[in-house]
Amino acid sequence: MAKPLEMVEARLAQVKTERDAMLAAVTPETFDADMQAREAAFDAEAKSLEARKAELTEDAAREQRDATARARVDVSVTSEPNPVYRKDEPGVSFFRDLAASMNSRNDMGTTFDEARKRLEASQVRALTTVAGAGGQFAPPLWLIEDFVELARPGRITADLMNKSDLPSGVSSVNLPTVSGGTTAAVQATQNVAVSNTDATTSSVTSGITTIAGQQVVSLQLIQQSGVAFDKVILGDLARAYATALDVQVISGSGAAGQLRGLLNGAGVGATTFTTVSPAVTSATAANSFYNKLVSAITNVHTNRYLAPTAIVMHPIRWGWVLQALDSQVRPLVTPQAYPQFNGVGSADSYPRAEGSVGSLLGLPVYVDPNIPINLGAGTNEDRVLVLRADDCWLYESALQTASFDATYANQASMLFRVLGYSAFIPDRYGKSVNVIAGTGLITPTL
Repeated sequence: MAKPLEMVEARLAQVKTERDAMLAAVTPETFDADMQAREAAFDAEAKSLEARKAELTEDAAREQRDATARARVDVSVTSEPNPVYRKDEPGVSFFRDLAASMNSRNDMGTTFDEARKRLEASQVRALTTVAGAGGQFAPPLWLIEDFVELARPGRITADLMNKSDLPSGVSSVNLPTVSGGTTAAVQATQNVAVSNTDATTSSVTSGITTIAGQQVVSLQLIQQSGVAFDKVILGDLARAYATALDVQVISGSGAAGQLRGLLNGAGVGATTFTTVSPAVTSATAANSFYNKLVSAITNVHTNRYLAPTAIVMHPIRWGWVLQALDSQVRPLVTPQAYPQFNGVGSADSYPRAEGSVGSLLGLPVYVDPNIPINLGAGTNEDRVLVLRADDCWLYESALQTASFDATYANQASMLFRVLGYSAFIPDRYGKSVNVIAGTGLITPTL
């Protein structure tokens, strides 16, 4: 079956062809009211199809942006014609084998040798490159794929960043920067010295942060369960890991083992929105959120000399934008498929709780519930980020999984753990990030 976009394009081409053929067959003398009505009908249908085509094209582009923005750390996979662990084999469990491989006693429903053999046979991808990962196994591919799907909602902002694999054997990541540049100037007269200023260099750095989670599981569940519970455990731990990483990327303090987040980057731009009468648009510039967005975008333009790529806000802030009306009680932001009258932006055709939701001032808007809403003197303000995400570098290791039975034998339990390392440099170019803050962003009541 043809895709909707292909069907719309085919019908649009057909309508245009029929219209052109009709007009080519008439003369000014034969172009009567009936012909005029038929031409109007063709034009109306063509206009409707053009709008539908634009909507479907934008949907496809948005899905591609989301897929790119939310791409996780690459997992190198080779061909596995007969995978050991599959969704349709609940009797063979990755976590059960992981537990058995750590215990030479035959009390897991499978032998040590059988479990170890299956685990080793399943290793078609590299183990984590982080030091200290020996004896730990990467989950099966289908679990990794489901892990990505389950973790997506938890790391919207993190997945917008410029992501790379974390190098092995390092305790910090340092990037050199040019802190002072050379100069060029007009030579006042011939044979005099030309402008000469030595460039100066510095560096930006990030420590390595460990994010981990664990789950204690009873041996009864491991040994007697009729279904593989790998997906449940890994999915839940992965979601917690993803949320924790996203919070660090946004709000990490840079102290006590934390990453340095976007809100705390060195030299990031700031736009103050202080007012007791905030509005999405207002004739009074100090009250206008729209004006502050323009200021933040311009701040990036004039200091980074490149355009920002995204606006990130809390879902409540986006809801506040969506409910704004003009003086004629018309929404200021409408779905892309509908015509606008002096609109300030557009919303995606289908509302989303997280991720890409629309655009303002031509920039894509992403909503992320990990944006804090308890900031400011009254602990009731949120923040809005305008940023060039490509300038913010996030490094991640592969996610490790491990199981332990030591110290849990007296309660017939085992501990499963996920662990990952990360580093984040939000201020490679500090002015690539602009934070809108102030009493104008007191959390609204919707």
